[in-house]
Amino acid sequence: MHEIILIIDDKVQFSRSLGENLQDLGYRFRSATCAAEAIAELKTGEISLVLLDIVLGEEDGLSVLQRIRAAHPRLPVIMITGYASISTAVSSMKLGALDYIQKPVNFTVLSKLIDNALGAAAAPGSANRRGELAEAPRIVTGQEMMKTLVAKAKRIAETNLPVLLCGENGTGKEVFADFIHANSPRRSRPLIKINCASFPESLLDNELFGHEKGAYTGADAAFRGVFERADGGTLFLDEVADMLPAIQAKILRALQNNEVRRIGGDQTIKVDVRFITATNRNIAKLVAEHGFREDLFYRMNAATLEIPPLRDRKEDIPTLVDYFLDAHPGTHGLRLSADAMNVLLSHHWPGNVRELKNTISYAASLAAGDIIETTDLPPGLLPAGVGAAGSRPSAAPLADVERLMIESMLRQCGNNKKRAAQALRISRNTLYSKLRKYGLGSDP
Repeated sequence: MHEIILIIDDKVQFSRSLGENLQDLGYRFRSATCAAEAIAELKTGEISLVLLDIVLGEEDGLSVLQRIRAAHPRLPVIMITGYASISTAVSSMKLGALDYIQKPVNFTVLSKLIDNALGAAAAPGSANRRGELAEAPRIVTGQEMMKTLVAKAKRIAETNLPVLLCGENGTGKEVFADFIHANSPRRSRPLIKINCASFPESLLDNELFGHEKGAYTGADAAFRGVFERADGGTLFLDEVADMLPAIQAKILRALQNNEVRRIGGDQTIKVDVRFITATNRNIAKLVAEHGFREDLFYRMNAATLEIPPLRDRKEDIPTLVDYFLDAHPGTHGLRLSADAMNVLLSHHWPGNVRELKNTISYAASLAAGDIIETTDLPPGLLPAGVGAAGSRPSAAPLADVERLMIESMLRQCGNNKKRAAQALRISRNTLYSKLRKYGLGSDP
């Protein structure tokens, strides 16, 4: 752990005792006895969290809190209070403190508050709360076009360029956003995600830019929008083409000036975010038809990745099936019959990889033995008559299915021919014959 916690309290012995407890948890600490010392420590930019006593001798802890909020709006602050000051502690939360704890301090409770405070900026898919590096997701593919795309994404990740991810629903745009963030210099900072299509305009404005206390009825406290919460990290806006023009204009200003203004506020807040957007629509066509701001479009797409639909990379289906079966609980050793695989290869996959994942989850749950048959597949996936005795789908040549099944099994068995032959229920000689037939190599 590398976080430095600043303890602001005029009682030196209390600060030293509290700091020693923090050190036992792996934190570092610094102390300040007054506002001037505290501000000097904060100017170093090394403080991750503040523990602030409400009563600082002759100074007012709330006024110190306000000064901290003005200069460091994203820095978490936990107030420390005596029993007589509980009402003041509640007031402090309205001024932007994350929480408060009463004296004498229960250190177990305080450690949980600190843990929660340091993790407040984290989101699903982001770096964890201790500032550790985000783990890059695996992009499952064996297809050359996709391998090239993944290599390009990794190169782009090392830059600070805004990225536009285009592709149909279910192709994996969010996975690519995770991949880019996890391979970027910002991987120890938050990755914040928001789906623009899931908010009405007024709520989207609030979610993006936040609001000040009293900005509207019910705004009882200040709220940080996702631009602020992603500061130093990456902001991923999905379905960005669904934003209305007024929101587009505000985002353009944020990107141009690296600053935002909360709803009801008159001050600008500096932000530093890596910007990744995604859409399943033809955004270039929307720009041509004046349905999306041209200046914002060019600001967003400094780098563009077009993610192909699954129907254009069907050779990846066996690999993806293996991956989903390995990830599905209780499916060790489960595999597809040739007929079932043929159905998957014949399907158009309008829902892309997401649909395939759901299909495998469904089929794995229904399979009675260690083989997934066509009858285990979702009914909507099967052409008329498939699943009846003696029936066989015919859209994909059986030889192609057989080749892909052999390749898949060899991968599962670590290229061990003996184990692969046993799993396929054929002799080793038959396997070698088929390897030669399909040009897959036949060395033992």
